[in-house]
Amino acid sequence: MFEQNMDIAGSESKSLRRKQAQAMLDLFEVDRGRAAVTLDEIKEWAASQRDDELCSRVEGLVSQSSSGS
Repeated sequence: MFEQNMDIAGSESKSLRRKQAQAMLDLFEVDRGRAAVTLDEIKEWAASQRDDELCSRVEGLVSQSSSGS
């Protein structure tokens, strides 16, 4: 039972990370007007953002995708 609960929690965690990653890609595209080509581009873009603002934008997209699915 415990292992099954851990599998479920792990799956939910992976799903959340995927949604957050997709939100970052989507926000990069909105801000830059094109899709990211490299991970370094995303890192540089993310580093130039205010942490609280970026977190809020990502969470907004994640919650939007969760309520829409």
